[in-house]
Amino acid sequence: MSGMSGKRVVVTGGSRGIGLAIAGGFAEAGAEVTIASRDADACARGAASIGAHGRAADVNSPEDLDVLFAEVGERGGCDVLVCCAGVSGGGSAADIDRADLQRMIDIHVHGAIEAARRAARQMRDSGGGAILFVTSVWGLRGQPGTLAYGVAKAAMAHAVKVLAIEWARDGIRVNGLAPGFVDTDMTADLDEAVRDKLLKRVPLRRAARAEEMVGPAMLLCSDAGSYVTGQILVVDGGESARA
Repeated sequence: MSGMSGKRVVVTGGSRGIGLAIAGGFAEAGAEVTIASRDADACARGAASIGAHGRAADVNSPEDLDVLFAEVGERGGCDVLVCCAGVSGGGSAADIDRADLQRMIDIHVHGAIEAARRAARQMRDSGGGAILFVTSVWGLRGQPGTLAYGVAKAAMAHAVKVLAIEWARDGIRVNGLAPGFVDTDMTADLDEAVRDKLLKRVPLRRAARAEEMVGPAMLLCSDAGSYVTGQILVVDGGESARA
């Protein structure tokens, strides 16, 4: 797809999984990519593997985000932001405590919104840009055992709608990508019986590869999607097509 060459891209949670796959795909398309991760070693390895800049940063730390975007600003500013930082977690609703829920909200919701605010300031100065929140199908529909994770991802999906409307006049497009079951480090430890049960719901009968998120992300972040904003693109192998 066209429209990524020369774009300055920031990917939070970019040291592994979906984030690293998207960062690598954008770099291959000619973008100047900066990946951020709270794991400094993983960030350095990930950046080196795709020819990107790397910056150790915890999205839950305003100070870390200030340093990250100050560095990006020195290189010309942010044109595209992909918010992919996140953690997994499960458990029945009866067992989830306040701290579990707060942790999910802090990382997924506060982290994404705070990163988006800083990116938006730079985008306004350059006439616009694109922001992508990586949410989840489990934030769009009920799934037992995912209360805290699903609530956080649902909040991200709602934030997409609000930010898209509020920032449209600034030329900033905001969209969401909602993957289904993707083979990553986060899903590697799933019990085999649980994995099989989840995959039986997927018409394509397999998990996605992280690299299969690159094309949808490219559409939403590049000039190819220049009239797309406020949308959540579901990439789930057809699972949500079921009644």
